[in-house]
Amino acid sequence: MRPKKILFIIVISILSTHYSFAQFDGIYSQYMHIKHFYNPATIGEQELMRMMVAQRLDWIGIKNAPKTTLFTVNTPFKIGKTHHAAGIQFVNDIFGIFANQQINAQYAYKFKFDYGTLSIGANIGVLNLICHGDSVKMVESDYHTPANNDPAIPIGTQSGIGFDLSAGIYFSNATWFAGVSILHAPGSEIKLGDKYDFKINQTITAVGGYNIKLSSPDYQLKPSALFYTDFVSWQAQISLLLDYKNKYWGGVAYSIQDAISLTFGAEIIDGLQLGYCYDIPTSSMIQATHGSHELYLSYDFNIFKPKYNQKHKSIRIL
Repeated sequence: MRPKKILFIIVISILSTHYSFAQFDGIYSQYMHIKHFYNPATIGEQELMRMMVAQRLDWIGIKNAPKTTLFTVNTPFKIGKTHHAAGIQFVNDIFGIFANQQINAQYAYKFKFDYGTLSIGANIGVLNLICHGDSVKMVESDYHTPANNDPAIPIGTQSGIGFDLSAGIYFSNATWFAGVSILHAPGSEIKLGDKYDFKINQTITAVGGYNIKLSSPDYQLKPSALFYTDFVSWQAQISLLLDYKNKYWGGVAYSIQDAISLTFGAEIIDGLQLGYCYDIPTSSMIQATHGSHELYLSYDFNIFKPKYNQKHKSIRIL
């Protein structure tokens, strides 16, 4: 069965399942460079081990605005004639009075074809949710006097740990890529103290992109899109980058909900990439915030040193 047919069948199977919940994870505007945040099947897409750190600061100027930090290491490897990838991922996502901390082990199995690579992958790990109930500020006015110890608000700082699992499928070649994933598949319910529960339900993501070669072989246009839904709310981003020699890039993106993004990046030295994005709100939020900043740094390196033949032959016995 061809990869396109396999991918289509799995997409339809996932999207035919119904879910109902609230959005939980952060969103990176430079998703095309940070695909493994959304889909574990994308790890090991590069040829070498990759270490990456990414930081996003949302809505600068608004107190307690979301902040998302990602650190990940992954590498492709072979066992006999089979292709694999493995890695580890750390996430620290702060939003309002909540903090979402995750650690995941990642694995992907890869099917190599002449026309591309099909990957199936999974995350397995734990999620620690923290709620700072004492950070809630109750507004008092002539018409409202806040109650002491509101039962809907946890007292002090409460935290809980839950099991987490995600899975995805991804196909890529030199011309295009596409993938879908389901995040937080178990739908864990995390207890915050003795009274409070926080439901973390499933999330579906879909990503795709295409590389368009221009008249000059040094330049490529790279349109891409990310769709992210919980079947209650949804987000979509459309991006267009101009790439020069796979070393320098820049472009624009549009978040259908609320922002236009300007992004650029470069390979500073061999294997070391730096990318930056600035989001400009298009909604009324522009009156309260200066926008959002996003930065990522990645480094590709080889941990397997080449083997050299240390034996020397005497010219007398050649």
